[in-house]
Amino acid sequence: MIRAIVQLVMSLLRSIALVGALLTLVACKLDPLPLPSSHEGGSTSTATTSGQGGSTSTGSTDSNSGGAGGAGGAEPNPCPDLMAFVPAGAFLRGPGKTPSSIDYGYCIDLTEITVAAFNSCVADKGCDGYDAWQMCQGEVDPDRAPNQCVSGRDDYAANYLDWFRAEAYCKWAGKRLPTPDEWEKAARGVDGREYPWGDVLSCDRAHQGRGNVFDACVGFDGLADRPIEALSYESGRSPFGLYNASGNVAEWVEFRADPSKPPEEGTPGISMGGSYHEGEWMVVAYAKDGLLGPGITSQGHGVRCAVSLD
Repeated sequence: MIRAIVQLVMSLLRSIALVGALLTLVACKLDPLPLPSSHEGGSTSTATTSGQGGSTSTGSTDSNSGGAGGAGGAEPNPCPDLMAFVPAGAFLRGPGKTPSSIDYGYCIDLTEITVAAFNSCVADKGCDGYDAWQMCQGEVDPDRAPNQCVSGRDDYAANYLDWFRAEAYCKWAGKRLPTPDEWEKAARGVDGREYPWGDVLSCDRAHQGRGNVFDACVGFDGLADRPIEALSYESGRSPFGLYNASGNVAEWVEFRADPSKPPEEGTPGISMGGSYHEGEWMVVAYAKDGLLGPGITSQGHGVRCAVSLD
């Protein structure tokens, strides 16, 4: 009798262990890759210019907290309001993290240019508007029309900009288009990280993955699957403080050998950062998109400008 009781107890223990193992296996199969525990999705915040450019880095490779991606000590910001200061010095460039250097400091916009800013340029006759666009006439589709044609979107990123509109805006604002190297250094810092915040892509760091092909973030956090506010995704800021350097709208950069001359016929423009409907390798900080000519645009194209320092 005692032996039978012992065998029964042992059988029950084996059954409990088996159930526990099965539950662990199921949990491993069902549990997705972890995302950061907090997100700033579509929240907006007030941008400040002090300490944006050269504050001390924590040394993390997956952090947006201050600093220039391991660049070291802070430097005062000599830039205009709402621009980040990028000091002269070395950085790692491209997918191979090639040691490179920019031997001058410069300023770059903290955000993509907004609807309010672009419409001011239009009102001042420095930029071509969108009144003649069919999407901006009659009953406007808020999901497809340029943000500039939808009321209540002053703080959104201006979109549907071709390269010529982007260049005209920067010139009107007393600025210029950044070079690809300037844009990349400002977007990824100096330590060669893949994305502005680090090396792991996630839906709560950038407005990306919201298209037909790259669709991992469609509907995430209840945000619209189109370009949104320029001041969004606080947790995705670059080491120099840039918002939305990955995703939202792809940003045109300078591609001409001689910026004083118009683009050569047949030469494609270059944009960087990727847009809301792209993801993965399209939104890494070094990716260059040269598929569109300078006179062609899309819902996912905008710009941020730069300023040289004397």
